[in-house]
Amino acid sequence: MHETNKSAGIEARREPRVDHDGQVTIELAAVSLVGSGQNISTQGVFFAVDGKLPVVVRIEGKVEPVAGQLVRLESMGDGRIGIAVRFDQAHPDLVS
Repeated sequence: MHETNKSAGIEARREPRVDHDGQVTIELAAVSLVGSGQNISTQGVFFAVDGKLPVVVRIEGKVEPVAGQLVRLESMGDGRIGIAVRFDQAHPDLVS
């Protein structure tokens, strides 16, 4: 099944998505991030960094960990955060 993008302004999907309800774990290397400030308020700061944020992903039911890059964090409400990781290489075996 291939998703079609009907919303203007949202990037079209390059690959089809498959539902996955198992546990996913990412491991972050301990790093310091230094970047240029974009804006600041009494409640937080937004800034941009150059470079990649390497992670290792472990997916329940799959044997090998997968290397990737953290590409997006998104507030999901109710204290939850959505995390997007781009794998360093394609893994067709993960969606079968």
